[in-house]
Amino acid sequence: MFTLERHALPPLRHRQIFDFYWPLVLTSQMMTLAHPIINAALGRSDDAIVQLAAYGVGFGLAVFLNSPLFPFQQIVATMGTGPNARRNLIRKGLGIGAIICSFDLIIALSPWGDTLIMKLMGSTEPVAAMAQKLILVQSPIPLLLPLRSYYWGIVMRHRNTRIISQATGLRLATLSAIMFLFIGRGWLEPAVLGGASLTVAIFMEALYSAWRARRLMGRNASGINADEDEEIPWSKFFGFIGPLMISTITWSAMRPIINAIVGRTADPDLAQGGFGFVFPLLILMASPLWALQSTTLVLVRDRRDLRKIVRFAGVTILTFVSLIAVWVWTPLRDILLLRVFSLEMDKAFYVGTAIMLIPYQPIPLGMRSVAQGFLMNRRRTGVIGSSSLVKTAVIMLLGFFAVWRDPSLNGALLGTLLMMLGGTLETAIVAMSARRVHFELMEEADSAAPRG
Repeated sequence: MFTLERHALPPLRHRQIFDFYWPLVLTSQMMTLAHPIINAALGRSDDAIVQLAAYGVGFGLAVFLNSPLFPFQQIVATMGTGPNARRNLIRKGLGIGAIICSFDLIIALSPWGDTLIMKLMGSTEPVAAMAQKLILVQSPIPLLLPLRSYYWGIVMRHRNTRIISQATGLRLATLSAIMFLFIGRGWLEPAVLGGASLTVAIFMEALYSAWRARRLMGRNASGINADEDEEIPWSKFFGFIGPLMISTITWSAMRPIINAIVGRTADPDLAQGGFGFVFPLLILMASPLWALQSTTLVLVRDRRDLRKIVRFAGVTILTFVSLIAVWVWTPLRDILLLRVFSLEMDKAFYVGTAIMLIPYQPIPLGMRSVAQGFLMNRRRTGVIGSSSLVKTAVIMLLGFFAVWRDPSLNGALLGTLLMMLGGTLETAIVAMSARRVHFELMEEADSAAPRG
């Protein structure tokens, strides 16, 4: 548990922080690469546009439905202090997964499922029908995600995040092999094969993670078990994970919300296409900063650890800001936009200003990740959910007001500014709460200290 007493624990070394953090960065980057790999394979298929659209629609809907499961590894890493606690947690996680799986099956198999998809996404009938099949083959994923997260939480408690990056590497290799070996053979439509490949890849990832984590549990490896080993009631479970679920749900809804905003500009196709080009770059380049959340959650035990994590985060943020700036603020930007991505000159100009803003993104994201990790460490997650709701409301109000006042706005720039403004506001709210909690703990420690 977190303590503020000096010299109570051996000091955390920067090497330990680095060894914990960088495998998680590799994991986030490999996860981000999965979608472009599938898209690259689908782009080589017949009727590529329909296949890409069907995969994008089906995958986007599945991610939204699965998003409540994403923070499950954090609760295992925090509250999975022994066998009883972990058994209690996995039963709850699988129960939520089964409910989401039922929703997937209803959408995939019901006769009105394609109509629902067409109304929600504005898709054509062939795309909606194929998206239904994709959701069907991905319906086991809500059961695989809590299992994978369960074992990842155990591994994180042991501080061996290399296992997580190895599992994700296996997932990426499996997915790539299935897509490029079996696409075009006629066994499944390409978009449906993309969904099936992801399901199989996550199964292999969970299997490898289970094997490594069970070996750690078998020898009672350090950090996995603690003195506390209690069953976790639903109230305590949702008290911790409920706000995190709200945060992940609002995050997964962010892209369609902003697309709905920029789609009301004078040229909706160009606006949505431009934002659709910038958004993945924004995620790809800034995603390594998310790993600071788990790093802070697991490694911080006292005020000395917290100070070291904050210093490490500061250096990491500045490093990524500098690396991204080298790309977007130099002639490399035009080379990559025009030659690597093969954008036409007018399209490159349209997204250019938005891309030049990307170096700012690691700053609020890195600060927010550290603050959220500290609040999870202290099991005070309520503000994480409320701040994400405030961010979403502000983005919607400002976005729709902006296009109402001036429909000629650059959609790519507007969408990027809305994301950054919302993220900065969310960071400010979470950081102030984390600072307040930190000072409360310091006051408690001072009042409990013996007076000479």
